Amino acid sequence: MTLSSPRCSNPLLVGLGLSMSLGACVTPNTPPPPVALASAVDQHRIEVLQTGERYDITVGPSDMGLTPETRSEILAFASAYQEEGHGALVMSAPSGGDNADAAARAAQQTRLALMSAGIPYAAIAPSVYDASGMARPPIVLSFTRYEAVAPDCRPIWEQDLSDNMHQPYASFGCATQANLAAMIEDPHDLLQPRTMTPRDAARRAVVLDRYRNGQPTGAERSSDEQAAISDVID
Repeated sequence: MTLSSPRCSNPLLVGLGLSMSLGACVTPNTPPPPVALASAVDQHRIEVLQTGERYDITVGPSDMGLTPETRSEILAFASAYQEEGHGALVMSAPSGGDNADAAARAAQQTRLALMSAGIPYAAIAPSVYDASGMARPPIVLSFTRYEAVAPDCRPIWEQDLSDNMHQPYASFGCATQANLAAMIEDPHDLLQPRTMTPRDAARRAVVLDRYRNGQPTGAERSSDEQAAISDVID
């Protein structure tokens, strides 16, 4: 009688083989490619357009000078140039029209009116255009300015926010950019910064001298400027 010894199986080896066989049949999930994040400034850009302002000064053949109303409009145009203008303020006078003499007098008075409004002499660029055969050709004032165009923001109710892969929705930050375009004083600042004003060398010397001598560098405050919270509440 022959006795056979029982076969012993290793549970670890069986489990490893089972997992390998199952792993050969399962395709691993491929993670989605990374999404390139863009800031709100890049996604909702403010467009800066170069445009211009123009004012025509009508001059009759028999006019001896500018009228008070015309002078007032010239001053208003000069104020707009100081606030929004870039480059020179161009003054184009007609030549060869039926009002040549009157236009020459008006152009001189226009320059003086612009200078009285605070426009430097060097900032006024005079020019002449051919007005031969024209009746009452005007003196043309013009300057360049910039305009900010706000981005077109999609309404939130038109967007699908259920499957955005945890990314900002399409119009995120657009309202902030639109508000900036409406509030900015000079859209040209979005193209390049303004020139810095010269430093105050005298004030810097005073502060450094006080610092070297161990004295307070801040400005002294008067008794009216000093207040405690209890004083305000009382």
